[in-house]
Amino acid sequence: MGEQKPRQRKFAPRSRQGCLTCRARRKRCDGKRPDCQNCTRLNLVCEWQSQRQIVHESSSSSPQPSPLPSDSLIGPLRSSMDLWDDLPKDEAAERKHLLRYYVEAFVPSVSVATTPSSFYTSLYIPWAFESTGMLDAIMALSSAQLARRTSNTDRALHLRSLSAKHQRKCHAFLADRVPRNGGPPRDAYQVIGIILLLVGLEALNGEKSTRWLSQMKCVRGILGLLSRDQNTFNSWEVDSLRRHFTYHNAMASLMAKVSKRDAQSSAESCDMSVACPPEGPLTVDPLMGISYYLCGLISRIQYVTSASPAFPAISEAAFNSIERDLQEWRYGSPFDLPGVDLPIALDLVALAESYRLAALIQLYRTSETHKSLIPSCASRAMEFMSRIPPGSPAESSMLYPIFLAGAELNDEPEISKCFKRLAEIQARNRYENIINVQKVLEEVWRPVLNGAQKRDWEDVLQEWGWSFTLG
Repeated sequence: MGEQKPRQRKFAPRSRQGCLTCRARRKRCDGKRPDCQNCTRLNLVCEWQSQRQIVHESSSSSPQPSPLPSDSLIGPLRSSMDLWDDLPKDEAAERKHLLRYYVEAFVPSVSVATTPSSFYTSLYIPWAFESTGMLDAIMALSSAQLARRTSNTDRALHLRSLSAKHQRKCHAFLADRVPRNGGPPRDAYQVIGIILLLVGLEALNGEKSTRWLSQMKCVRGILGLLSRDQNTFNSWEVDSLRRHFTYHNAMASLMAKVSKRDAQSSAESCDMSVACPPEGPLTVDPLMGISYYLCGLISRIQYVTSASPAFPAISEAAFNSIERDLQEWRYGSPFDLPGVDLPIALDLVALAESYRLAALIQLYRTSETHKSLIPSCASRAMEFMSRIPPGSPAESSMLYPIFLAGAELNDEPEISKCFKRLAEIQARNRYENIINVQKVLEEVWRPVLNGAQKRDWEDVLQEWGWSFTLG
C-alpha cells in the first residue's frame, strides 16, 4: 500500500472585502450588499465598513474639533439616532418618546440576547402603566443614556436634568412605601423593581459611592420578607425580581471588601436561599445569559473572607464548597432554545465560561495558597472573551470578567488588547462605570508598564474611596 498522506484541513479564505459581521465571525462572505447571504440566513445585522473620506488640511492653524464616532460604533443602538435625538416639545409626547426608546434601544443595549420573557419589558413595562414610581425609573434610565448619545449640548443638559428629576420622584415614591421600622413595604414588588433599576442607573452614571450597596441591602431585606410566603415567593414576578437581584448581588459580592461596613451589614442580613437560586429549566436571562446559577455562587464568595477566629475551619469549608461548585457547574445547551441563533448561543457559552473563570479568580484571591492559579484563570478568561466578536449583545455583560481577568494581566500586548476592548464596549453602550474600570486598571497596570510590580485593584479602590457596580 502506498504511504498515506496526512490529512490537511481546508479553511475558507478570509475575504478582506466582505462584511464586518462575517469577518468578525471568520466566515467567508459572498460580498452581496446590502445584506450578504450568511447574515440573511442567520438573521444577523450585516455591517459594512463605511467609505473613507480624504480630508484636506485646513490652511488655518487653529485646531479642528474631533469628528464624532460613526454609527458603526453604536452597536445595538444602530437605528437612526436622529429619530431618538429629536425630542418632542410636549411633555406627554416626550414621555412616550422616552418609553419607546427604553423598549427599542435601551433594553437591547443592556441585554445579552433578545428574549420574549425579559423582565425589562414583560414585567416592568406593564407595571409602568400602573405605578408612577416604575414609570419614573424607566424615564430616568432612558433620558440618562440618551443624554450620552445626543450630539446637541443643550439637549444633553435637558435630558440629564430630566433624568435627575425622575430619579428624585423615584426616591419620593420609595420613601412613601418603605417603612423605617423595617416592616414589609407597600407595593413590595414594584419597590424591588424600582430599586434595582436605580442600581442600574448608578452604573450608567458611574457613581462611585456605596449608595448602591445600601440599595441592594434594602432589596435583600424585602426579598427575605417575601420568602416567608412561599405562595407568592414562587410566582413568576418574584422569580424575575430575584433574577435581577442575583445579577447585581454578584457584583456586590466583589465590592463587599471595599467598604467593610457595608460588607459586614451585607453578610449579616443576606438570606442564602435568596443569594443562591435553585437551578431550574434553562432560560436565557437578559443580564446573565445562561449563568444565572453561577451568579448565585459568586454571591457566596464574600462569606469566605468573613472567617471567625473561633471557627477557622468554617471559612476553609466554605472555600472548598464554592470551588467545587464552580468547577463542577454544568449549564444546559442554549443551541436548541427558540429564538436563539447559533452565533448568539456560541457567545453565551463563551460568556458563561469567562464568568466561571472570573469567579474562580475572585475566590482564589481570598487564599494565599491558591493565588498561583490566578494567572492561568485570567489567561483562559481572556481567551473565551476574545471569542465574543465586537458588537455582540453578550458584550453588555462582559464587564465583570474583563475587570477581574484584566487586573491580573502582566503582558503589555494583552493589556493593550484588554484596554482596547473596554473602549469599544464603552463606545457602544455609554455606561460610565466602564470609564471607572478603565481608570482603575490604568492605575493597576501603570507600574507594570514602567517595569515595576502591578498594584492590587482593591488597594486602588480603597485608596480612592471608590465603590461601583460592574453591572
